[in-house]
Amino acid sequence: MKQSYLNKLCRSSAFWSILFMVLVFTITRLGMLYPQLIERFYSNTLFPFIASVLGVLSNWISVSLSDLFYLFLMLYLFGLVVWLILRRIKWFKFIQRLIVLSALIYGSFNIVWGFNYYRIPINPRLNITSSKPATAALLEVFEDLVEETNDAYLKMEINEHEEVLNSIQNSYRLNNNFLSIDTTLLSLTPKRISLSRFFASASISGYYGPFFGEVHINKYVPAIEYPSVLAHEMAHKLGVTSEAEANFYAWYTCVHSQDSRLIYSGNFYLLQYFIYECSKHEGYADIVAKLRPEVKQDFVQTYEYWMKLMNKNVELVASSVNDAYLKTNNVHDGILDYDGVVRYVVDFKLSE
Repeated sequence: MKQSYLNKLCRSSAFWSILFMVLVFTITRLGMLYPQLIERFYSNTLFPFIASVLGVLSNWISVSLSDLFYLFLMLYLFGLVVWLILRRIKWFKFIQRLIVLSALIYGSFNIVWGFNYYRIPINPRLNITSSKPATAALLEVFEDLVEETNDAYLKMEINEHEEVLNSIQNSYRLNNNFLSIDTTLLSLTPKRISLSRFFASASISGYYGPFFGEVHINKYVPAIEYPSVLAHEMAHKLGVTSEAEANFYAWYTCVHSQDSRLIYSGNFYLLQYFIYECSKHEGYADIVAKLRPEVKQDFVQTYEYWMKLMNKNVELVASSVNDAYLKTNNVHDGILDYDGVVRYVVDFKLSE
């Protein structure tokens, strides 16, 4: 009787799915303890191979495979619930299918990209000295950034997105030694988010689809932010999972480009985080007053533009989901991780 039960259990898809999920979860726990192993054997070895294979598939097909995949998942779950209500499927079978689906998604996500959440952090990876700067040092970097943004100002117009993509790719290649990336992963075709208007109401300008290695950009992203958003999402494709780290990669790549549009976009993008971080400190108002009127106008117009598109309820739900997602994947600060770019830039500037 026991032998028969064990044989039946071993043939169960749910059993193997749970076993698969436990194995993947165990690797993530080991990654938290030994990030150097993830860095060496996954981030620098297995991941580039997987991402390259996925890239060939996604670049060959013009439509967003990620959007189709998420649509399929929603329809599948909806169908399961309908079948359960109509009693076409029993509770046991319903739960079993949910377990299998959850295990496959969880395991696949980590294998194709998610293990990068447990790699070595950016400071030791890029040889940037970690510091706890005094307020004076923070404000000094802020003031330098204001000056650099003023100098980089230009009227932003992007008629050819392909040109911007090429400029970002070239900058990533030129700065490869410092950023420590696999340049073979730079071959990509950015895809438009299918529900761009809905995503814009949640203030989402882009996202990376890990299951197919796809970079997605919201069609409503204004020209001034487009280069930085694209560089940010490309950083995710390169295996940079942390939002703060992706922001750093985007800023560094843009400001070290030979394309003046990227330089202004990168500084403008970063300046928003510094303004938020430094607003609580004395001396902030004096520094902001040094912004040239055209830059201030860009800030006002960009803010008003997104406010017109945003739906507060949708944005709140999206932020909560994103926060939970990040915290589940070893990003302890959740959505506040985006602001961590200030710390990385200050560390970098003080290390120069």
